[in-house]
Amino acid sequence: MAYSAMIGARVKRKEDPRLITGAGNYVGDIKLPGMHHVAFVRSPYAHARIRSIDASAALRRPGVVAVVTGADLPAMCGPMPIGGG
Repeated sequence: MAYSAMIGARVKRKEDPRLITGAGNYVGDIKLPGMHHVAFVRSPYAHARIRSIDASAALRRPGVVAVVTGADLPAMCGPMPIGGG
């Protein structure tokens, strides 16, 4: 097979020199004006019924711009298309 000759072989890639010399760009290096980071928090309980979320402590933290919960999503986006064609 043709693939067996490639197993264990060195593969020269054109992007390697810039990445290993620190000249490459990574998504984590991109900083744009007004850009924020996001953190997702999931329930540690499988199939739990979440009755309420108190975001007040998170909103008091310095640098926190917003807390978005599932209850906020319908007002922010349209319905999710389900199914094909």
